[in-house]
Amino acid sequence: MLKNYLTSIWRNFSRNRAFTLINISGLVIGMTSCMLIGQYVIHELSYDKFWGNADRIFRIQLDRYDKGELSTRWAAGAMGIGPDLKANFPEVKYYVRLTKSNAQLSFGDTYFKEEGVYYASKDFFRVFGYPLLQGVDSTALKAPNAMVISTSMARKYFGEVDPIGKTMRNNGNTDYLITGVFEDLPENSHVKVTALLSFATYATLLKRDEAQLTDWLWDGFLTYVLLDDHASAGALEAKLPAFVEKRAGEELKQYNAGMTFHLQPISDIHLDSNFIEEFEVNGDRSTVYFLGIVAILILIIAWINYINLSTAKSIERAREVGVRKVMGGFRQQLIQQFLFESLLLNLLAVGLAIGLVMLLMPWFSTLTGKDFGYSLFRTTTFWGWSLGLIAAGAILSGMYPALVLSSYRPVEVLKGRFKNTGQGVWFRKGMVVLQFVASITLVVGTFTVYQQMDYMRSQKLGVIIDQVVVLRAPNVVDSTYLGKYEGFKQRILQHSEVGSVCASTEVPGGPGYNAGGIRTLRQGDNESNQYRVIHMDHDFIPSYQLEMVAGRPFSGEVSNEGSSVLLNESAVRLMGFSKPEDAINEQIFFWGDTLRIVGVLKNYRQESLKKAYDPLLFRYDKAPKNFYSVRFNTANSQESMVKFEQDWKEFFPGNPFDYFFLDDQYNSQYKADQQFGEVFTMFSFLAIFIACLGLFGLSSLTAIQRTKEIGVRKVMGASVSSILILVGRDYVVLVLTAILFAVPAAWWVMNGWLEEFANRISLNWILFVLPSALVVLIALITVSFHTIRAARTNPVTSLRYE
Repeated sequence: MLKNYLTSIWRNFSRNRAFTLINISGLVIGMTSCMLIGQYVIHELSYDKFWGNADRIFRIQLDRYDKGELSTRWAAGAMGIGPDLKANFPEVKYYVRLTKSNAQLSFGDTYFKEEGVYYASKDFFRVFGYPLLQGVDSTALKAPNAMVISTSMARKYFGEVDPIGKTMRNNGNTDYLITGVFEDLPENSHVKVTALLSFATYATLLKRDEAQLTDWLWDGFLTYVLLDDHASAGALEAKLPAFVEKRAGEELKQYNAGMTFHLQPISDIHLDSNFIEEFEVNGDRSTVYFLGIVAILILIIAWINYINLSTAKSIERAREVGVRKVMGGFRQQLIQQFLFESLLLNLLAVGLAIGLVMLLMPWFSTLTGKDFGYSLFRTTTFWGWSLGLIAAGAILSGMYPALVLSSYRPVEVLKGRFKNTGQGVWFRKGMVVLQFVASITLVVGTFTVYQQMDYMRSQKLGVIIDQVVVLRAPNVVDSTYLGKYEGFKQRILQHSEVGSVCASTEVPGGPGYNAGGIRTLRQGDNESNQYRVIHMDHDFIPSYQLEMVAGRPFSGEVSNEGSSVLLNESAVRLMGFSKPEDAINEQIFFWGDTLRIVGVLKNYRQESLKKAYDPLLFRYDKAPKNFYSVRFNTANSQESMVKFEQDWKEFFPGNPFDYFFLDDQYNSQYKADQQFGEVFTMFSFLAIFIACLGLFGLSSLTAIQRTKEIGVRKVMGASVSSILILVGRDYVVLVLTAILFAVPAAWWVMNGWLEEFANRISLNWILFVLPSALVVLIALITVSFHTIRAARTNPVTSLRYE
């Protein structure tokens, strides 16, 4: 029987090569798209599930309130919450707190600025259940001046030499003994650390004992807890409001402030968390789910193609079914045959799709910014899903055609009556409408994403970021730093291509640091607020061409300028002034200092347009130590950078020359959205292509089945255009019907996506009309190909058909 099935399938494929190719092409493209997107979705959903204690690890996230309103949401919250939870709640087995080190590590003559260096308390490896390759988990970070490094950092500084027992120096003044080595954390970890310094060292640098670091008003500390096996995170979180009231209630009332702690499951952080001082910019769950839906839609469109083409082709196979039934074939056997045919086609499509995925994986990794490699093919999950894809494809795409084909009555078929029945027509039309609803929705989404990206790129920032290179300030400095900075600045300014040099603690694209408890002297403690603070020298404002709306900018000629501050317009409003001029010469209280407002800056985009204007406060500093901004003519940028590096080495020896171009850094804030737009666009047009493949096949069958009718109409004097309208209008009606369903669906989906942006476009009619018109045009071109060919055929040949 199997041999008969295979023979029949081979004959069918051979006789209908074009339709077999269309079916396979649609399935291969659909399955390849599904596998590529599936790789991305699986990767994003897999974050932080590899930790040994993943189901019991929670991060303590902090919300702060001013006057009853939510003001800031912290990933890295209060310093003292970890030890207080451990001391007061038996549900907490271990805790770890981390805070970032602005690190420049060195060993001998090898030195680098390092981003992933954090101070961590002693139970880091107990909390995360991540074993050390060398060293003892429980003691490696216990002592002051202890350090644990990753394998990649060990190779970077020590090559093949064992690093245990070696000493590294941080920022040129603190030595650390290496007590452990851990395997590099995988790509799907939201925790991005390359080295850990003992928290006891941090306490020593503050000249305090570690046990004394229990402040609840000092933020910037990531805290993770490992709960007991039988503890409930929800029950523990429910106890925290009463604990906050007991521990800090009176102090918070004094400032009319509030705070709420939440337990975040570690596996949810990557997709559901975008708070202050995350390890890195996290993903977005709605985007991941959205792309997952796109993958499923593309696959469904491909399966619908198979169903439509198989049922539309059924007339040509009706005689085969009739003969088989007359010869004694049972309906069950016919269903098995057609399902087996579908299984083989899906099996072939999955095999070809896997080959294409392997071929396209490097390109897809670059497109998404994720280093997938080929690890997917080494997992049982992938092969399980592949088998499921084959089985689902065979059943979903093969069952309906099998039932239709096997239901034909042999008497009607052999007498030639079946040809004129309308079985399956409405089903096929419904499937075509469904395909184009999905396709049009995706294309509208593509237009919307690109319009939003273009809108953000075209908006005026209020700050000039072009032709600026930012040098990371030296970490290893001494008492002569101010003089060296002035000397370096004057040397750089001597180069003819350089227009200005300034120093600051932050540059456009970065948030600045948060400072609370700031108020005017007229206000009480309960009227204080939080602001983003940036320290700058007097050249920062002219260098970035910021606009003053009241008062004056900072000046290097004023002797007590350190007691002066500037605000932006948002900060003026938050401080209670009705207009910028009212703020000038008012005094404010800032962490024990009394400062005077001397000027107000026009709001500018310190961060991306996805966010509203933050209230910014600027303090004066002759030589801030984070960033030096050099504005220069970039016509010969490589030559200029060589000169800048030579000057750097002269003034700041022992410090790496580390820099970035500001426009690239600023635009990286939109990188995730741009990647989403590119991925979304590509797969949206693939969906249309697959839908049009099916339309191409259906229109071909229509032309074949109406060959004699077209011949008669031509003999009666019908023109090619009238025949084209006759045949094409049915498909246009289907696409227009799809548009009626797709437009509201697309509006609902994309309006939800745009709500994530503080500055966004409006969903105007053009975003729906242009994609719809494009799809109609593509559908007409697709249908016209076969119709025009049939209409131009000699009517004598057409009337001889059959």
